[in-house]
Amino acid sequence: MNFLRSLTARIPYFRTLSIALLAVVAFFAYSYFSRPAAEVYRVHRGTAIAAVYGTVRIEWTSSVGVRAQNSGYIQLKDISPGQSSIGLHVRKDQVLATIVDEATAREISQTKIDLDAALAKQKVGPADAIALEASRTSLARTEKLNELTQLAPAQMEGARNDVKRLEDLVKGEQILLDQAVETNRQNLKNFQDKMARSLIKSPIDGVLTAIANSDNELVTEGNVVFTIAQPTTYVSGQVNEEDVGRITDKLKAKLRLYSFPDIELLASVTSVLPYPDPATQRYTVILSLDNPPPNLMAGMTGEMNVIIGKRENSLLIPTSAIRNGRVFVVGSGGTVSPRNVKFGFRSMETTEILEGIQEGERVIVADQDLFHPGDHVRALEINPDATGH
Repeated sequence: MNFLRSLTARIPYFRTLSIALLAVVAFFAYSYFSRPAAEVYRVHRGTAIAAVYGTVRIEWTSSVGVRAQNSGYIQLKDISPGQSSIGLHVRKDQVLATIVDEATAREISQTKIDLDAALAKQKVGPADAIALEASRTSLARTEKLNELTQLAPAQMEGARNDVKRLEDLVKGEQILLDQAVETNRQNLKNFQDKMARSLIKSPIDGVLTAIANSDNELVTEGNVVFTIAQPTTYVSGQVNEEDVGRITDKLKAKLRLYSFPDIELLASVTSVLPYPDPATQRYTVILSLDNPPPNLMAGMTGEMNVIIGKRENSLLIPTSAIRNGRVFVVGSGGTVSPRNVKFGFRSMETTEILEGIQEGERVIVADQDLFHPGDHVRALEINPDATGH
């Protein structure tokens, strides 16, 4: 009975103690969760990579300009003007447009008339053909008469000369008639060939990358009307002058295109151009992708790391953790402190730490500008399974 009285008397004490403990827990919970959250990375060991950074762009392997072969007004065929048809796949010999060449059409019409007239004259024959036949008949009579009466030699010679003269004349007239027919036939062929060239065709299987003219626009012979690229691509990288000397053929590279942000692409260096881009003074590195993505298109851009060295069992942090040559370390109590460190190998993703940080320590990897020395933060580890945790 005394125990019950004693217990009953202590109930207010236990209630007060419980409330105090809950208040303390709530206070610490509030203090912790009210802290700003910081994404942190726990330093661990791995393979450090030395790499040359550069930018990349996907380029067409080659392209050809399709030129107008005569002048006139262009009419596009199954192609929309402007940008709407860029990227259209075309076949070799596919008609892309026609040139309305009214002058050549008139020439064809007139040349057909001239050819018909020349053929009619050729069929009639030389103008002096009848006179030649008459002269030959006269010569035959004269020769018979000469057999009977022995005509004067001069008379016989005159008759023969007259036939020879007319034969030469008729032969020359026939040559002119034949030449007129052949000339008109050749002219007609030339004009028809020119009209056939008004059909603008694709010279290759490829991708339409440029359209220079609108429908019914006047174009001049020799103007580039379309540009067509072969449907294959390569990677063109750009690196700084101080880095190009470390790049050689067959080195491996890691690429990340902005169009495929979640895919790391592997490539190999195939060549380094021996001169800089005159506009940027950066050097061009040509690369070949090991396994290109299916939707790869010219014009896509991104970044690359050409791998020039590796070192195993190195302390690593994300390159994004570095700001102005230092990092922000989050201590065990959540306190932020800046730390000067010595870097080793460096790539787009990771940087090797030689001095200044120990394995297992945590560094802030994002929004470093929001934090200051002495701040208390709530650490959100992005690699909780790292060694040393």
